[in-house]
Amino acid sequence: MTFDYELWLGRNFLPADKVLFEPTARILELCNEIELPVTFFPDVCSVWAHRKYELHEYADKFEAQLIEAFRGGHDVQLHLHPHWLNSTFKNGEWFISTEKMYLHELGYGDGPDSAGALISKGISYLNDLIRPLDDGYECRVFRAAGAALQPDERKLIKILLDCGIKMDVSVSKYLTLKLDTLTIDYTAVPAKSIWYMSPGGGIEQEAESGLLEVPIATFNYGMGQRVGFLLRRLRSLKERRGTTISRAPRQSRLANARTMFLQNIRYVVGNPAYLFSCDTKGFNLEMLLGGFKNYLMKHAQEDTVYVTMINHPKLMFGHQIEMLRQFVNRTRQEYDIHFTTCTQAYEDYSRISPESL
Repeated sequence: MTFDYELWLGRNFLPADKVLFEPTARILELCNEIELPVTFFPDVCSVWAHRKYELHEYADKFEAQLIEAFRGGHDVQLHLHPHWLNSTFKNGEWFISTEKMYLHELGYGDGPDSAGALISKGISYLNDLIRPLDDGYECRVFRAAGAALQPDERKLIKILLDCGIKMDVSVSKYLTLKLDTLTIDYTAVPAKSIWYMSPGGGIEQEAESGLLEVPIATFNYGMGQRVGFLLRRLRSLKERRGTTISRAPRQSRLANARTMFLQNIRYVVGNPAYLFSCDTKGFNLEMLLGGFKNYLMKHAQEDTVYVTMINHPKLMFGHQIEMLRQFVNRTRQEYDIHFTTCTQAYEDYSRISPESL
């Protein structure tokens, strides 16, 4: 169970308290109540950007909430949105830099602004933040911006390994997506629910060792269920705290309209892969449970199926938080299920050989 801990990357309609900190506090309360360990993937680039412009209140609250989460038994691992590096803050407003939004756009050289340098800085930052609480802590799990390990995934896998990252949870199994900001094609991946990736084989070939991938689960639904989903999605449009990022130099509702259209049109055409998440507007509990069962059936040949759910506090309102509670309770009743953190999953899996599963 994972949460990308971040602000809206385009325009935020509300203060950070309302967008990020208050929804996360509600999530932490629920997790404590139902004894649910989760992994937070903080966008640490946003902290550096706010510190740069002496916006310390945001950065201080960001770090304090991560410390609270870790003390509560949750995991904290690495997430990077590089657009923050060159974004500027003027007259009380962020002007988002859209030239370099993903790691491959930083390049793979040895310079101080390269992808490798940014990953290393992020690892050091989280180690410095969390190790005073637990000297055994290690930042070793990664999620890419937009869950986009592509393009140049082979180069990125090598750099992640070189920097000490051991596990990735970016690949969204069977998802294809083409926006003005990114292109994803995860249709050609191993059939298993967990595998190792190497720089030589990339995301498509299972390796004997390397970067452990526990992909974000996806599922498919027929047209009848999709109609209901779309109707619920339309009714939930008022639940918005911000906009997704676009390539437009000025982030606005209009600038983001094309990106939002492209994100949503995929639900209408073809047979789309839905991301396994509580925060997708239009989902209800039965759709989520059905999608979970759908994913398990695709991996029925495995004795143990690893499943990653992706969520975002900025997208979770009361309905989504309650659905998370109900999903956890129902799956505990119906399955032999164990909720764990990414670090614990890596440690458990690395103790055994893949062939024994």
